[in-house]
Amino acid sequence: MQSIHFLYFPSSKIKNFARYLYVQLNSLMFKALILKKPEMEKTFNNCCLYFTSHSLSRFMNAMAEESFRKTGMAPSYGHLILMLVDSPGLSQNELSQRMNLKASTMTRFIDKLIQMNLVERVQQGRSALIYPTAAGKQQKKLVDEALADLHQKYCDLLGKDFAEKLIADTNKANQMLAEKK
Repeated sequence: MQSIHFLYFPSSKIKNFARYLYVQLNSLMFKALILKKPEMEKTFNNCCLYFTSHSLSRFMNAMAEESFRKTGMAPSYGHLILMLVDSPGLSQNELSQRMNLKASTMTRFIDKLIQMNLVERVQQGRSALIYPTAAGKQQKKLVDEALADLHQKYCDLLGKDFAEKLIADTNKANQMLAEKK
């Protein structure tokens, strides 16, 4: 650590000010050395995409559930409502693929939204198409507000630039993995 050496000044006021600066600058250098974060030790917890993404998912899920509480539905149901309002008449299979969920999970989600009178299943030949009801279309506004609230929360915690880069990188990784499937 380099220190700042005291210089001789003729005036006592300047001497006192110089001493004050000397102490403050050396203190700042010391704090910078002490507070410098050491490199994180590499362990399976922080070097494995599986573990780190699941940990991040749990943090995000807690924030999302808090933001979506005012909608009266889970974030996953909100995602499904947004998808159906934007693209009405999708099949359960298309919805499953777009949300990367198993068909049985999508059936459970749709059944729940039918119970809530937010979507309806319309049989067309051998396939069932899913449409939002009028109430489902109205719910979109609440879902959009919940998403905006969630976005603000994680931008406040992570910083807007980092959060948006993380979103872009995660989307890119999802696309790359989906192509390999």
